[in-house]
Amino acid sequence: MTTLARLFSDSAHLTALTPHLVTELFLPTGQLLACDPVAYSHPQPFRQTFAPGRYPVYIHQLPEDSCIAYAEVRLREAPVSRWEMAVTAQQNLTSLAPGEIFGYPVSAGLGCFMDHATLALVEQHDADLQAELGDEYVSYYDDYVDDLLYPESGSQQYCTLQPYPAQANNVAVFQSGYGDGFYATYVGLDEQDQPVKFITEFIDANQR
Repeated sequence: MTTLARLFSDSAHLTALTPHLVTELFLPTGQLLACDPVAYSHPQPFRQTFAPGRYPVYIHQLPEDSCIAYAEVRLREAPVSRWEMAVTAQQNLTSLAPGEIFGYPVSAGLGCFMDHATLALVEQHDADLQAELGDEYVSYYDDYVDDLLYPESGSQQYCTLQPYPAQANNVAVFQSGYGDGFYATYVGLDEQDQPVKFITEFIDANQR
């Protein structure tokens, strides 16, 4: 958490990273969750909630190799007074030993942000693809996400999933740093302990 406090302030680390806007994320319930978008198991939203709305999602890339160090949901343009680990209702920070984190496992090299209500739509979309493709179905990644990350115009490190175009629910997807692992998300709070931004850390830029 001190790493993020140093990084996302007026420091050389912040200016050295390259930010990119991924999408405006639709968060109709104000309950954010983060997970591997194609290899997850019952992800739960973070305990820290906020007003429903549309919020920008950014990635922050390392200058030397363009790998994604951090992914950010920016709720407001306001100073962050302190950082804490973002946790679900089932998680208690006091149960962690020194150096331990709560986070999510990645086995597909991808992370994401989405609203808790969008998860059911992603699962329904996957079921619809299976029904449509039958024996030709491979996986949600191969039959849907892969085409968005690797379009004919060339590969990219992030994309937006919108399972049903008639519905605004979407998912911000991005490569997870150097690949698979276990990654924590942190929430920046203002002086009134209200969320300002959520950030998933994939690479500690201060250790480079």
